[in-house]
Amino acid sequence: MKKIYLLLSMISILSLFTSCSAGYVTDEPTYVETTRPMSPNSSYIWIEGDWRWNNQTRNYYHENGRWEAPSRGRNYKQGHWNQSPRGHKWVRGHR
Repeated sequence: MKKIYLLLSMISILSLFTSCSAGYVTDEPTYVETTRPMSPNSSYIWIEGDWRWNNQTRNYYHENGRWEAPSRGRNYKQGHWNQSPRGHKWVRGHR
């Protein structure tokens, strides 16, 4: 029983350390240029594409931008790269 408890403890500690490093890369991915489709309406705003983290490949992939109807009283904050001693991590855009 002690061996099972020890094994489960080691697995949970290991998963904690691997999940903490999720989303960090040594270099920012290269810029992806996309063509912007026509706006569905003159009041719509363009939301630039975001970077998404893939846990299986342990890399970022680019998600295309999109048109959205503006929300009254809310602004959109563009996503950006945050650099730390652990590496670069994408901070998603939000309203």
